[in-house]
Amino acid sequence: MAEHTNRTLLCSVLFLDIVGYTQYTVAEQIALKERFNAVLTDAIAGVATDDRIILDTGDGAAVSFLGDPEDTLFVGMSLRDAVASLEATGGSPQLKIRVGVNLGPVRLVKDINGQPNIIGDGINVAQRVMSFAEPGQILVSRSYYDVMARLSEDYAKLFHYEGAKTDKHVREHEVYAISSAPSNLRRTVPVQAPRPTLRLPSLRLFKFPKPNLRNLPGVVAVNSKLLVAAPLAFTLIVGTGVIARSHRDSDGEAKSVASVAPPAPAPKAGPAKVEAPESAPPQANEPKAPRGARDAAAAPKGGAPVQTARANESDAALKAKEVAPPGPKEPEFVATVPAPSREATLNIVALPWAEVFVDGARQGVSPPLRSIPLRPGRHRVELRNGSFPAHVQTVELKPGAEISITHRFRR
Repeated sequence: MAEHTNRTLLCSVLFLDIVGYTQYTVAEQIALKERFNAVLTDAIAGVATDDRIILDTGDGAAVSFLGDPEDTLFVGMSLRDAVASLEATGGSPQLKIRVGVNLGPVRLVKDINGQPNIIGDGINVAQRVMSFAEPGQILVSRSYYDVMARLSEDYAKLFHYEGAKTDKHVREHEVYAISSAPSNLRRTVPVQAPRPTLRLPSLRLFKFPKPNLRNLPGVVAVNSKLLVAAPLAFTLIVGTGVIARSHRDSDGEAKSVASVAPPAPAPKAGPAKVEAPESAPPQANEPKAPRGARDAAAAPKGGAPVQTARANESDAALKAKEVAPPGPKEPEFVATVPAPSREATLNIVALPWAEVFVDGARQGVSPPLRSIPLRPGRHRVELRNGSFPAHVQTVELKPGAEISITHRFRR
């Protein structure tokens, strides 16, 4: 509803008036208005909320139908029959109404309270046509008759020409009266069921038990014990975790120190000395040195333990692994999902109005229909307006594209 604000629309207007309303007392006016509101609510129950705007005029109401003009016809006849049944059953005061219908331009605006309101020639002419009607009669303007007579032959048989009437502004209006509808009268387009209202699931709050004052001392004693035990249990759990973590860290450090040997000092610069292997026997002419002197000569001056060839090889391998640059990483494969195709938009601008068909399927009446979301591809668009030649056009829609079709029907 908000998207149509401050725009001129072509719609049908149903203007209702309670006959002799100002002649009754306030109590009788209240009773009449309550019965009138109940009848009107039942009559428009099948029309979607977004397709109608109801204005309270005090002694009646004005209903603007933004959608199918057939809604106005069936709502008006339903109101007339419902009020006639109330008159047959009796009641004081007696409810009588007169109805006027017009098809014309209106502008949807907001009133002083921020609520939607309609102004324009469409509602003014509907009020003038209503002023010519007798109690229990429905009169329609020439513009509304021209539209409904072209939709169906059954509709054309309902209207009877009443002649030209002149209002207080010296403006002539050709009016038609609607006779009683036959029992086999059907709509040209079936009525769509109103969309269900979204209802949130009800929330059930937890009900706290009522406290028993007799057991209050025992409850307080139990709660005091819990207040003391809870901090102690928390401290015990946290302390146990800290001790276990510190013990695990100390064991790890000890293991790492024991498994790593200190590096051997670098040899000093000097002439290289070739030492004979220990297994080689001494020469015959070489004097034997004492055992203590041989051990002192074999040990290095720095006092570090002698490392084997296997230990040297492992240290060299570790150093080579640390110095070697990291190898190239394996390529990562990312699966790509194709983006879904976006819908295209078809804008319709038809003057004065047109029934819109896309690929043979009826989409509605423009106005108020403005845009139609369609899937990308080729579509056949047909605009129909009564006895005028139909306008047919084929469009090629791309994903996310927006195409407008503008056509004016001329005589």
